[in-house]
Amino acid sequence: MADNHREAEDEWILRADQLRALVSAVRTDIVDHLAGRGEMSIKELAEAIGKQPSALYHHLEQLLDVGLVVESGARVVNRKKEKLYRTPSRRMRLRKALESGEHADLMGQIVASLSRQADRDFSRGQAIPTARADGEHRNLGFFRLVAKPDAGRLEEINRHLEAIAELMWEENDAEAESMVLTWIMAPGN
Repeated sequence: MADNHREAEDEWILRADQLRALVSAVRTDIVDHLAGRGEMSIKELAEAIGKQPSALYHHLEQLLDVGLVVESGARVVNRKKEKLYRTPSRRMRLRKALESGEHADLMGQIVASLSRQADRDFSRGQAIPTARADGEHRNLGFFRLVAKPDAGRLEEINRHLEAIAELMWEENDAEAESMVLTWIMAPGN
């Protein structure tokens, strides 16, 4: 599978129409798979997401309409032409939309959708025979902690979260199995 969008440029998702598109867990899953795995056909996307291709066409059209997905070419497979799709950048980011506060309701809806998707991802992950919940090659886990970090520790936590994102954005091993990482942070009482 070709991968022609590995540049390090961040694609900031800021427009209300783009944010509304990501309220759907299916559309977010499409964007995440294309960003994380690179250029794919709708057949490959459907297989990766666990849906039928016919269930993705409507979602893909909406993502194309708002510019979160672009057509990146075509190839012939078994004498049939397949369109290929990708994200504008591998690094599709929402942080600036959250920082602005302008679309707080949409951001809340996206987080709710991500939470439901994380639950489905975890349940599917538990059923995979190669799931490992311990050791240095652990690929299954969860974490929740309520704490009161001082400003310096909060800065360090945020540096680590950015470093983790950088590790996830680095070049992937085409032979390795996919891994999903979702994190949510919010001030508590």
